[in-house]
Amino acid sequence: MTDDTYFKLPRLYSENSLVIQEDISLPKDQAHYLKNVMRRAQGDQIRLFNGRDGEVLGEIIALGKKDADVRLMAQIKPQIEPAGRVHLLFAPLAKQRMDMVIEKAVELGVSDLHPVLTHRTEHRKVNMARLQAQIIEASEQSERLSLPMLHEPAALYDVCARWSDQGHPEMQWCCERDRIERKALGYQQADDQAFLVGPVGGFDDEEIAFLSQQPCIQPISLGANVLRAETASILCLSAYCLGRI
Repeated sequence: MTDDTYFKLPRLYSENSLVIQEDISLPKDQAHYLKNVMRRAQGDQIRLFNGRDGEVLGEIIALGKKDADVRLMAQIKPQIEPAGRVHLLFAPLAKQRMDMVIEKAVELGVSDLHPVLTHRTEHRKVNMARLQAQIIEASEQSERLSLPMLHEPAALYDVCARWSDQGHPEMQWCCERDRIERKALGYQQADDQAFLVGPVGGFDDEEIAFLSQQPCIQPISLGANVLRAETASILCLSAYCLGRI
């Protein structure tokens, strides 16, 4: 079977261990997807990944309304870990805008997603289950072998207080204030990166003063125009990707 043929097969994330020649069960939502959306049946093949065992070819041996059984046939791709980690710290946004941030961040290779609560954060209640579902769907579609880590929401001050102690890279703060000395974004060639994007309306004066004094933070400019939060996130991660082409 050619790589092109593999590419056409449905691709699903599973929390199961993917051991060749063993059988696994898939939950109701994935059984529904295979049966009613993809119109698959017993004997059809699919692809599976779990973030640990690479990508594995599976054959559907039973497909019902409530679950599906799959026999693991062969490894298609070995598990390859990225050279570094890239963190996106962002203030939660409205539903559609948040969906865009999550989807594009996953496609562009983010490893860690950090919802950060600021004074101007409009949507403080973060539906973590929904975000995790978005991460899984985007990872399935973008051919990733692992899922980004979704961190619990935390206040800006708390995140900054423990950032360096946790061994994270310097946090690059997307800052639109001309009065603050900044460096240009540019291509990001270091293996480990972290980008901080503010809320709708930006950080307030108190937060800007706080961020300006943090040794773990480097203000950066994204250009002459003021960007929406989701645009800034995509631009930063695109610069990270370009540094690796």
